[in-house]
Amino acid sequence: MNYLCVGHDFGVINMRSQAYITEACQPWNLSYSEYVTLMTLYDFDGSSQSELCNEMKADKALVARSLKTLEEKGYVCRRQKDGDRRFKFIYLTPKARDIQGELAGVLETWITYLVEGFDETKRDEMLAMLHAIAERAEEADIRAVKEKGEMTR
Repeated sequence: MNYLCVGHDFGVINMRSQAYITEACQPWNLSYSEYVTLMTLYDFDGSSQSELCNEMKADKALVARSLKTLEEKGYVCRRQKDGDRRFKFIYLTPKARDIQGELAGVLETWITYLVEGFDETKRDEMLAMLHAIAERAEEADIRAVKEKGEMTR
C-alpha cells in the first residue's frame, strides 16, 4: 500500500472540501469553521459551548472563535438558562434558521459532486467505509498508535 498516497488523498479531500464550503458560503459571509458550527447547532440548538465542542470534536478555542464571530454576525446568541450564571447556552437566531436549508444544500451539492459517476452500491459501500475510518480515527488513542508503530519498525 502506498501510505503517502493515501495520506495525500485524505488531505486533498479535506482541503478541497473546506475550500468549496468557504466559497459556497460567501453569500452569508461564513467561514468554514462557522459553517460547521452552524450545521452542528441546527441539531444541537441550546447546547453549552462545552457540549458543542464535544459534538464537533473540535478544540475549545476554535469553537469559541466561531461562536464569537457568529454572534457578531447575528447568527447565534448566548443566554443563561434558568438564571444559572455559570453556563451560557448557544441558540440560533431567526437569521440562522432562515438559511438552514440553503446551508444544508451546500454540503449536499459538494458530496453529490464527489460521488458522481459511482454506481449506487459502490457509492454506499465507499461512504460506509469512509465513515468507519472516520470513527476509528476519532476514537484512536494517538499515543498508543504511535508507540505501536515505533515497536514494529
